Amino acid sequence: MIKEELKKLRDFTQERKFKKYRKHTDIDVRRQCKDAKMSMQKRSAHLLKTMCEMEEPIVFENEKIAFTRTIENIPSYYNERDIQKAFHPKTGTIYDTFHNACPNFDILLKEGLIGRLEIAKAGLKKTKNKNQKEFLESVIISIEAVIELAKKYAEKAKLENNGVIAEIMKRVPEFPANSFHEALQSLRFISSMFYLNNNYQLGFGRLDQYLYPYYKHDIDSKVITKENARDLLAEFFIALNRDTDLYFGVQQGDNGQTIMLGGIKTDGSSGINDLTYLILEVSRDLRLIDPKINLRVDSNTPNDLIELGCELTKQGLGFPQYSNDEVVIPALVKKGYSLEDARNYTVAACWEFIIPGGLEIVNQGALSFLAAVDNAFQKTIKYPVLFSMKRFRKEIRKDMSKQVKNILKKRDTRFLPSPFASIFFDGALESYTDASISTKYKNIGMHGAGAANAADALAVIKNYVERKDLKGLKQIQKACNRNFEGYEELQDKLLNEMPKVGNDDNFVDLELKFLFDTFADVTEKLSTKKHNIRPGSGSAMYYLWLTPKEPHWWLIEPAVGATAEGRSVGEPLSTSLAPTHGIKVSGVLSVLKSFSNIDYSRVMNGGPITIELAPSVLGSQEGIEKLAQLIKYFVQVGNQQLQLNVLDIATLEEAVLHPERHKNLIVRVWGWSGYFCELAPEYQNHIINRHKYSL
Repeated sequence: MIKEELKKLRDFTQERKFKKYRKHTDIDVRRQCKDAKMSMQKRSAHLLKTMCEMEEPIVFENEKIAFTRTIENIPSYYNERDIQKAFHPKTGTIYDTFHNACPNFDILLKEGLIGRLEIAKAGLKKTKNKNQKEFLESVIISIEAVIELAKKYAEKAKLENNGVIAEIMKRVPEFPANSFHEALQSLRFISSMFYLNNNYQLGFGRLDQYLYPYYKHDIDSKVITKENARDLLAEFFIALNRDTDLYFGVQQGDNGQTIMLGGIKTDGSSGINDLTYLILEVSRDLRLIDPKINLRVDSNTPNDLIELGCELTKQGLGFPQYSNDEVVIPALVKKGYSLEDARNYTVAACWEFIIPGGLEIVNQGALSFLAAVDNAFQKTIKYPVLFSMKRFRKEIRKDMSKQVKNILKKRDTRFLPSPFASIFFDGALESYTDASISTKYKNIGMHGAGAANAADALAVIKNYVERKDLKGLKQIQKACNRNFEGYEELQDKLLNEMPKVGNDDNFVDLELKFLFDTFADVTEKLSTKKHNIRPGSGSAMYYLWLTPKEPHWWLIEPAVGATAEGRSVGEPLSTSLAPTHGIKVSGVLSVLKSFSNIDYSRVMNGGPITIELAPSVLGSQEGIEKLAQLIKYFVQVGNQQLQLNVLDIATLEEAVLHPERHKNLIVRVWGWSGYFCELAPEYQNHIINRHKYSL
């Protein structure tokens, strides 16, 4: 259980009382950089130096993990003209700072900033290359600015009579961590520096692996007890929630503070340890939106660990999210990752599988399965007499290929130089180059959105073709074009009498497999050394973005109108791997069976099966045990990723009407969790209308 003083600190954080320390800055960092004729590397370093100098240290009397952000905005250090001048990008090229990645925090804890600084200074004496010098000089500026801010924190702590923070901040993050407490403080401070430097959604990776040596040493040496470690973890988690309202994301809560637990080590042995359990317990007891917990499982995962994960699920936070090592690791190896790297995988901001210390583009865009099916249908039905499933499938493939090419052309995402963040990415500092250049893998990820809707629509069309009812197909086209106005009876038939994904029905589930196989075929064909594409089964925000009544002008993905499975204009797609909204589903086991048809060895960018449960399901120990068996079944049938959410619809509906009564109500949105009352109405409505299952 969480102690009373920690509850007070948690409540202080949840109520955002720290906002009183915030101030806005009007400093024109871009102008300073331009006047000084700085490169983009130097601009990044100058931004961090400026932010560190402006930050006012805040230390509370009894806290043990310090950092509270005081500057509420991050000034821009470049604009589009600066990008054009620096990189001469082609049309469609998008530059952004590092995001959706996981630094190698082991480097920080083992070497400290001083170790990184020594390498940079030594490299500066050796190299004569201009670009390398720019990078190393930028690294030195950045590191020295961060060390100086840490010293200011130590001085402030002394003034506030907080001897614990005063002593610990004299050491970290400048020097290697010598204790569990120092490791946690160093992580908190440096992760905050990333945000100050305009890097975002950088997760913590396999926390129970790289923290365990510090925990074990302190426990064995009797420096701390398990209870002390629990309290320190709790305070670390509370601190991670302190600045989340300032973090960049589609909605508040979408901040990428993810943690991966369990799984196997790089040598293939089990990575489950005491910290794996302790982190889950602390998250369960605190009930905060951060950090977002992920748990790696396989056939050998202990029952008590899975049941502990279910206890966390019961809290309604929308995590842990489960990843199946037996499927994920072989798929990554097949894609070209070394076995050691594949075994060390974590997730990005939501669910995309990544390697700690690597830098890849995991969210280049989304292929709309439903648009591919709908466009192919509209084109093929123009000549009803010639309509065949062979021609129809050929058009689907062509449309998918067109969509992927369009994403590659119009959203060619690249990373801006980030000298400070680069020092925690493998090989960057050692090669005197920014991580955006030195990164080991060059893969990009694409989501596959609306899979269940598309498979359902495809199955409807196949049903009519097999019955040789081409007249009926033409009628479906007319109904869709009129948004089913005057065709309500037909719409009801399409929604309620046709095969649907989620019911373990091969007639439609094989169409789901066809769609993902085609997606994999297309991306493999279009992959190059520059663009090695990883297809995925997630939908992210695209489940709403691809279906508006008035499409967003800035979207390059095709929006769809009413479609053959009975969906009306403006209705959202199913989220990631979930059945189409509003259809009848046999049960949760049939959902897992349906989605087990996907060949995940070729679809490895991540994207969870998403299942919503009523609170009553987990109201007893029997419910916990049943849910644990469900997770084991998920592994057994060969699925890839699973997200379990607990939703009380009555509470959600009341929160819409009376948000002041439910400020701390947390829900899973897609690959992240947030406060329900802080979400935009369209996201709230979608969550309320999701499928609910019993066990």
